[in-house]
Order: sequence, then C-alpha cells, then structure tokens
Amino acid sequence: MHKTFENNGLRMGRMISAYKIAPDGCFCVFNANVITRNQNKVWYGDLNITREELKLKKIAQEIGEPLYVLREMDCRFDGEKDSIETLISKAVWSTE
Repeated sequence: MHKTFENNGLRMGRMISAYKIAPDGCFCVFNANVITRNQNKVWYGDLNITREELKLKKIAQEIGEPLYVLREMDCRFDGEKDSIETLISKAVWSTE
C-alpha cells in the first residue's frame, strides 16, 4: 500500500511545512492519517488536499476503495482503537 502512495508522489511521513502553515487558498491537513474501510490506516504525513486531491482520488481508484483523511489526534494513540465507522465519521475529507 505504501508503494501506491509513493508512486503517486506521496512519501510516507512527509512534511510540507515546518511551521504547519497552509498556502493561501489551500486546505491542508498536517500530520494527517489516511484510512480505508478494509485496511484501516494506510498512510500518514502532511497533505495539501487542494493541490493533491487528484492524486488521492487516483490512489483510491488504484486500490479500489475510498480514502478518508483524519487529523492526527483522531487516528493516533488511543484513537486508533476506535471502530472503523467511528474513524470514518471523524474524517475531514474523503475521496467519496
């Protein structure tokens, strides 16, 4: 799975801004977690949704299921233990 993201220019754990500041007009999720219904957490790192929406949609198509983007605290530490339905409900963006 990590290879699919990497092949689309999204390296695992990447940082797009040391100061966690989104460029004007961009929706960014810093320290994002990406999950799928069937594989749970599949990727983490900084995402610029505005600029990378098409990449994320392409990845979803390649793996055959939607991607859900969550903020760091919604899918780390104890949050990872939540049911997949609970995690999906916390998504700030998805490919659906």
